[in-house]
Amino acid sequence: MSTVIILAGAVLVIDSRLRSALVAYVVFTLSILWISHPQGPQANAMGITLFALLAFIKVVVGPAAVLWLRMRYRVPDDLVPSFNLGVRIGVVAVALFLARYFSHAPAFSDAAGATTVFYAFFASICIVILHRNLLAHVVGLLALGSAVTLAAAVFAPSLPGAIELADTFDAVFATFIAIAVARAVIQHDPHLDMRSLRGLRG
Repeated sequence: MSTVIILAGAVLVIDSRLRSALVAYVVFTLSILWISHPQGPQANAMGITLFALLAFIKVVVGPAAVLWLRMRYRVPDDLVPSFNLGVRIGVVAVALFLARYFSHAPAFSDAAGATTVFYAFFASICIVILHRNLLAHVVGLLALGSAVTLAAAVFAPSLPGAIELADTFDAVFATFIAIAVARAVIQHDPHLDMRSLRGLRG
């Protein structure tokens, strides 16, 4: 699953189309959920219920909100990358290198999936940095929420599901705030270019 997460994260960073980015995000998140599903003492009715709610929010609610915004306002599919394809591929390579580097730190060297966790965080942040379209930033926030879930599964497997769910709600709230901002920006620029934020006043 780590390979799938790395490849999906790479597509999220490199691709410039919203639809393919959402497909990559769903694959990215489903792979993380597969790794983090309840096991042992947490595989009880409460744990499974919380996990199912977590999965529904991540895989259904978030992407559905992005698609609704796109169809409602006929937003173009282009995520408006700030850099060319070669630079984006280079960023993915650097993110993977840094993930491997940090995973060898003494505090994380015993965690088998540390490289994947760091890569998931770096890829999520890079989605926001490398694209100017606000919907790309929303997808990046959703991916960051999934990265938090992966970190909890790898570094704190005994963490109560309720805490993980609270972290997910934080990411979802941030996502919907970003969607609200996007709705305001659409009035100034249907392409949702981040530079349009300069035109907002009040």
